Order: sequence, then structure tokens, then C-alpha cells
Amino acid sequence: MIGLVLVLAPFVDAFWARDLGSLQRELAENPSAEHRLLFDDLLRLTTCNKLEKIGEADPLRALVRVEEARRGAPQTLWVDVLREDFFRKTVWNPTGRDLLTWPDEEERWPGEVLLVPPLRWSCAKAPAGSGALMLLTPQLLGGLPPEPAARAAYERAVLLWRKGSTEGATAIDVARLDPALRPAARFLRLEAKIDPPEGYIALAAEWPSPATVTRAAGELFRQGRHDEVARLTEALELPQDAQQAGMARFVLWVRALALRALGRDAELLATLARAQAEPGDAQGREAMRGLAMSVLARQPADGDLLQRFAGGAGLDSAWLELARRALAAGNFSTARAAAQRLQQVPDPRWRAEGLALAGEIGWLAGEVKATQSAFDQLFSPGWRATERDSRDLAAIQLAHAMVLVEAENG
Repeated sequence: MIGLVLVLAPFVDAFWARDLGSLQRELAENPSAEHRLLFDDLLRLTTCNKLEKIGEADPLRALVRVEEARRGAPQTLWVDVLREDFFRKTVWNPTGRDLLTWPDEEERWPGEVLLVPPLRWSCAKAPAGSGALMLLTPQLLGGLPPEPAARAAYERAVLLWRKGSTEGATAIDVARLDPALRPAARFLRLEAKIDPPEGYIALAAEWPSPATVTRAAGELFRQGRHDEVARLTEALELPQDAQQAGMARFVLWVRALALRALGRDAELLATLARAQAEPGDAQGREAMRGLAMSVLARQPADGDLLQRFAGGAGLDSAWLELARRALAAGNFSTARAAAQRLQQVPDPRWRAEGLALAGEIGWLAGEVKATQSAFDQLFSPGWRATERDSRDLAAIQLAHAMVLVEAENG
């Protein structure tokens, strides 16, 4: 922010040349020059020496104190300022055996050169700043020239947004910002609902960050533009930061819903598998698994795919769920395959469930012999006494399902 106010000020050549020694001499030799106090503040700032309190309102000097409060923050001028070799700090003074010195007086003699004390550089042990937000007041913004005011307003909006507030976005003047900052500024205005949500779509095309793509995908889906959602998210690079895993899962979820609307089931399943692999809590995972299971229920049975969406209850439970979903969808082939898979499980509970399902499928398909075969196997003499509770429960479920089918068919 400071750089925006220095282009018209005196002492600026030494400052931009990164020669603090020359700046110290110029300040000492020109005690009444315009903006001297500002550049004295800048000298203190860049050598990490304490800044004095301002006695009266001075927006430019107040801005220097904002920079002091940002000391140590990433992606600020402090990345360079805290390097010991960034500035030249040697103060030139005349030398020689015949040098005559005397106390400084108002009257200057011809050829007189002021002796200037050396710089005191204190950045090696300077503490981090306290944060700029409290200093970036509306009063300060109102007293700054337009470009610095726009940059300061943007900084304030960013700091507020990090705290969960969009209050500062109303003061952002996007057109006066450096082009590199404009996409983020537009995003803040969109988040504050100052600009219409359609703007997310254009912004994501120019600045495809995870946040903008997430918002744009949601807006496109809301408008029913499913093809565009699929294109926008096709080559999406997911953030590696675990804190952003929720955002990654959300945009993959929106992509999956768009693919479902387009009937692109293979891509849908691949997207959901990718979303399930993202780290993070359980929020939304069951809905993703449910969507995947509904798709699998319409396809030929695939144990490898089912394994990816088995969930916490295990693979056997997933086979049972798949069979019931496939049965409801009229996909008898997949339902039978799932029932047969369960009949091969050693656990009597799942084996009985598989037989009951096979009988129910046969009854729905009009294959009475298949239903009779299921009953015969359920009541065969091979069941141990400890297994009969599971067997009896499955038989009751099969009989109940048959009654419901007959009742529905009249």
C-alpha cells in the first residue's frame, strides 16, 4: 500500500534506490522539507525502529503505521524488508586527518557537510506486527488519495473476510486496484452479494481458483446448465490443503449431480469415488454413497465398483443394499447377482438374506419355482440350531414381501 503514495514525494529517489543511508542524510540536511515526517516514518519503518504516535490526523503517516502492524505477514513488503541485505544502510560522511568538526548551527558555511549518525537497523529481532485491521478505519480510507484508498479498502475487506465478515466489500473500488488484485476483489463483492451471482461464472473462467470454481459450478447447476458444469469441473485440480477438503467434495458433488442429469453414469461414479477419497469429516458422504448405489443398481453387478462405495457397514451389507435397490429399479439381473453373492457368504445371516432375496425376485418376476427353491433351502435340514434365528427371520421377510406384492397387484 505504501508504494502507491510515494511517486510524487521528495526523498523518493533514495528510498526507491533502497539506499537508507542516503535517505538518512537527505532527511538530516532538509529538516523543513515537505513530507519529511512521512519519510522519517518510512526510515523508522524499514529499520524496524519504533514509530511515534501521530499528534494530528495525517492519512499518509497513518498508513505507515498500518504497514508496521503488518510486519512479518506473508506476501507483504516485509518479505524483503526483513532481509538484512535488502537495503543499503551505510551513511556517507567525509573522512580525513584535516577534518574540522563543530556543533551544528543554523548558519551554513561554504563547503560545510553535515555529519550524520549511522543507521540503527533493528529488524533482526523485531516482533511481528499486531495486525492491520484495527488501523484500517473508514476515516483513514476517506482521507487517502483514490488509489491508496482503494488498496487499503481491499486489504480491510480481505482481513474482515478471513474473520467471516463481508462488511468491507462494499468499499472496494475494483477499477482502481492493480489488475492482479481485481479477481479477488470481484470475488469479495460477489460473496457480499453486492454483485449478482452470475458474476461467479465469468470470474471462474478468468480466475479458476477452487473457491471461484465451486461457486460458479453451484450457480451453473442452479440455472440447469449441466453441460457447462461438467466442462468447468472436468480438469479440476483439487486443493491439497486438508482444510479445503470440504470445498473439494462440494464441487465434486455438484459435478456428480450434473453428470446424473446428463445420464453420464460412468463419469458420475468416477467423480463420486474421487470425492469419497477426499479427507475430512463424514458430512455429505452418505448422500454421495447413496447416489452411487442408485446408479450401480441400474447397471450389471460389479463387485469392484461396489467395494468403493461399500461404506462403514461393510461389503456384505452393500450387496444387500444393491439387491434391494436393483429390485426396486426392476433390474432383476443385478438383484439376482447380488442375492447369489450373499448366498456364498459363510455368515448365516447374510446367507439367509440372500436366499430370501432370491425368493422375492422370483415372486416379482413370476418365477414361482425360484421362490419355492428359496423356501426349500431356507428350511433344509442343514441349518444349525444357532443359525435358525437368522433363517427364520429371513423366511418371515420373504413371506411378508410376497404378501405385499400380491396386495399391490390386487
